[in-house]
Amino acid sequence: MRLVYTSENKIYRIDGGNKTEIPCGRILKYKETLESIRRRTEWKTTGTGAQFTGAARAGVGEPVVSARITGLCENKGQLIYGVRLDESCSLYSRSFDRTDENEGLILSENELHFGSFDCLDGKMAVSLGSNPSELHIAVMEPPSSHYDELTDGDSSEENPYWSRCHRSRIYFSMAGNGRNEYGAVAAVSPRSGAYIDIDRGEMEEFLSDPKSDFLRIKDDKSGNIFYIRQPYGGEHEKEGFKFTDILLFPYRVLKGFFGWLNFVCTMWGGESLKSGSDGLPSFDKAKRRSERDIIIDGNIINAERLAKEEDDKDSSSPLMPLSRVLIKREADGSEVVIKKGVLDYALCSDGKIIISDGRRLTLLDGENETVITKARLAMNIVPEEKSQ
Repeated sequence: MRLVYTSENKIYRIDGGNKTEIPCGRILKYKETLESIRRRTEWKTTGTGAQFTGAARAGVGEPVVSARITGLCENKGQLIYGVRLDESCSLYSRSFDRTDENEGLILSENELHFGSFDCLDGKMAVSLGSNPSELHIAVMEPPSSHYDELTDGDSSEENPYWSRCHRSRIYFSMAGNGRNEYGAVAAVSPRSGAYIDIDRGEMEEFLSDPKSDFLRIKDDKSGNIFYIRQPYGGEHEKEGFKFTDILLFPYRVLKGFFGWLNFVCTMWGGESLKSGSDGLPSFDKAKRRSERDIIIDGNIINAERLAKEEDDKDSSSPLMPLSRVLIKREADGSEVVIKKGVLDYALCSDGKIIISDGRRLTLLDGENETVITKARLAMNIVPEEKSQ
């Protein structure tokens, strides 16, 4: 089996029993640039002078890179991937061969945001827009950078997928934006399932439920439709007091009071109450922790849980909530739950399904399940059908 996927913003390839990383040149060059800037400006936050002015900061190692791979697809034997670096988004093409460092730029714009995309017969369906909350479906033919938008409005359409049964259809999820009095997006409606027929110029919504989100809609050559369904907005921890909160209440009050007193003494007295500390909040530490938090379709995976997962590698339970299920809808409208706790999936041409549960990639062949590899937060799974 051959496939590629993303895991924690890196691209990996499985070829038989071998797992290798495919370098993302754009991100590597960006990291090198940030590291070079850090080394040139390091003198400003180190040494006696920085300590005297209060600008001294402890070393934090490698710079934090705000980079995200938005999608993958195979197009005429080439791998296409999307990258978001801070506010800049780009599309690149490269070989599946990790030793080939040549990359071709397809499209790059500072004012354009990319979502995921899918390729079929040389054409690519992609979600893009001027801001992340208003992505729309467009069609392009790489390596050309020209694209035609098919949808618009105060909404967001994501995860486009070319139908393998009806070649002129593109499946996607769509949600409307609810805005406040200032014009900012205050809420998003439940994500429904729809498709657009590019030959007829018609769009139809065929999956909707006020209590559910329908995500990553695909079909096979027989016309069976697959999708992920989850509670509207994803699962969140229920708010309210727990018994442990009551027990820890005095400790948290004292900790908060001491922290406030320590800060006041540092600012007005020039000396911290804690030895070996400057008494000021650790903004760098808080920033690094918050940047580990991940939101996937409304499901929050926080830093504490990620750290726990690192120590619990043998667990067989999925990382995603069990309420997030993969469903197969047959031609007669009947639905079958294929798997619970699904993060992402891919359909193979032979009827098999590759599933990511956030911990590992698994191959489903009827009733049989085979673990392909451990892969945390694996997404954007692309089977290399033509190479087999």
